[in-house]
Amino acid sequence: MLFSKVKEVSEYYKMELGTSADRQKMYDKAKKEITAKFATKSYRRPRRPRIQKINLIIRSTEGKSVIDYEMIDVYLHTVETAINFMIDYRFKSTPVDNIILKLFPKAYALIERSLLGDEYNERCENIMSSLYFDGPLHAELADAIEDL
Repeated sequence: MLFSKVKEVSEYYKMELGTSADRQKMYDKAKKEITAKFATKSYRRPRRPRIQKINLIIRSTEGKSVIDYEMIDVYLHTVETAINFMIDYRFKSTPVDNIILKLFPKAYALIERSLLGDEYNERCENIMSSLYFDGPLHAELADAIEDL
């Protein structure tokens, strides 16, 4: 009865008792929303990414998440999308740098804690190698990872 009437209760039980496919749908939806917040039409004058809304999506997904390591994919997707945006549109801004500096170490720490290095090693290396165009950001990210 309560399950069908209160949306939050149904979401909680869907995450807690549901299959991994049910949980994966929520993460795929979050990744799609994050990609949409980076989308812009103009290469000449790109629209700034909506970092505040991206953080809101990530926080709400974290709140619904039951298993910590399932958030790794969302974090890495956000970082990859931010880097691709910076490269494609030649767009450099502090909020985009901050989201990369915040989420990549968080994902890296979860990878280390969950012992999933084999699964995510290639993606992490691709992220680090794609940041060579921005020396200071690459150095800050490398320092943040070493501190872990």
